[in-house]
Amino acid sequence: MYRLNEEKVFYDIAEGQAVVINFTTGVYYAFSSLGSEVLDRLVKGDSFECVLKAVQACDGCPEGMAVQLKAYISRLIDAEIILETPEAGNTNADPLPGNALMDGFELFVDEHSEVKDILMADPIHDVDVDMGWPIMKEDN
Repeated sequence: MYRLNEEKVFYDIAEGQAVVINFTTGVYYAFSSLGSEVLDRLVKGDSFECVLKAVQACDGCPEGMAVQLKAYISRLIDAEIILETPEAGNTNADPLPGNALMDGFELFVDEHSEVKDILMADPIHDVDVDMGWPIMKEDN
């Protein structure tokens, strides 16, 4: 089973799209629609087998999905978004919602650091008072 790494990341899902921000690094992550659904199921306690069954039950599921899913979960662990736990996970494979396959069967997570300076900024101490936010103070 897996759990969200609450010590390092903020996580939310809205309209089938996961939003994850690592508040220790300022990196945010974007996911495919299926990737968002898989992440949501994992943090809610579904086991690997449960998620795999749900994906494989969809028409057109490609062969080798188990390998892709394992690689995707490894990517989530490497990015410190989720952590493995010794507990047993849920094994009831509920069907995927229709919007989970908007991108097909792609499982990806993209890392973005373009706005990490803003995400990591202290809005009280790291901004220029005269210029406002998000104008960062110049280093002296």
